[in-house]
Amino acid sequence: MTGENDQEKPLNLLTRGIISAVFLILAFNLSYGSFFKENPLYGVKYLAEVLISLVAALVGFFLVPVAFVKVKDWAESIIAATVARVVGDFWDQQSSKMEKRKRDKQKQKAEMERQKLQEQLHNSVVLDTSVLVDGRIYDIVKTGFLDKTLVIPTAVMNELHLISDSSNKLKRERGRRGLDIVKKLKGKTTVVFPSMKSKEEGVDAKLLDFSKKHKLKLMTQDFNLNKLAQAQSVEVLNVNELVEAVKLNVLPGETLEVAIQHKGKEKRQGIGYMPDGSMVVVKDADEMSGKTVIAKVQRVIQSKAGKMVFCDLDDNSKEEQSS
Repeated sequence: MTGENDQEKPLNLLTRGIISAVFLILAFNLSYGSFFKENPLYGVKYLAEVLISLVAALVGFFLVPVAFVKVKDWAESIIAATVARVVGDFWDQQSSKMEKRKRDKQKQKAEMERQKLQEQLHNSVVLDTSVLVDGRIYDIVKTGFLDKTLVIPTAVMNELHLISDSSNKLKRERGRRGLDIVKKLKGKTTVVFPSMKSKEEGVDAKLLDFSKKHKLKLMTQDFNLNKLAQAQSVEVLNVNELVEAVKLNVLPGETLEVAIQHKGKEKRQGIGYMPDGSMVVVKDADEMSGKTVIAKVQRVIQSKAGKMVFCDLDDNSKEEQSS
């Protein structure tokens, strides 16, 4: 560093000397060729010229280099600031464009996902955990009566996994059956697994919000969820109601073939069942267990527990019993 400073000092002095000489020569020529040529100072020829030249030489030696350095520094700072501003503006513009393109891509992606979800949800039914655990939904789909897209939200799948890992054996088996039903459904029809983005807490509340938002029917076996859905104008499909609706409809006076299974609670009653599971109570058939009889319908009672058909033995069956 010391060697460099030693080299710069003579160079600076030389530069200053050159500038001082130039200023001295210029000042002398200008002053001599103007006023003082005809009017020498104090009558002494070249006195004014010499004094002016010396002042100019001093200015050139001391002040001009300093001013030059300051002007150079000022110009460099202006140039640096201008370049920085131009580069900064350019970078800001490019960053803004990149951010805008990124936001546009994100919006486009979100819109595509929304449209894809809407297409998937068209003509579909949302299933809750209780329906999958119940399992009869697979039999309904297998028959072809329900050909809609089935929507099983990820929250429902998470709930099934949680139940299948329960320490309670019964719950664990029900959860695993629900997962098996999902696997079987995927082999029979279209099943989608959307996520439910909702501010609501709890799976049931999210299901209702999701179904209402997308105007979908909700299939559930949960009594409370059924009531909440009806209160919020969400259409509900219930497997139990479907089973009741498709049961055989018999009228008083019709005859049935009934296989008597066992005695009834009341005296002289025999109990059998229709193909749909409805209980048939046959009067005077208590001693005919294991036999198929002809019974005449007397009345049909519909209760929450199901349909019960009360019958009397047909005359031919009475004759067989008496013989």
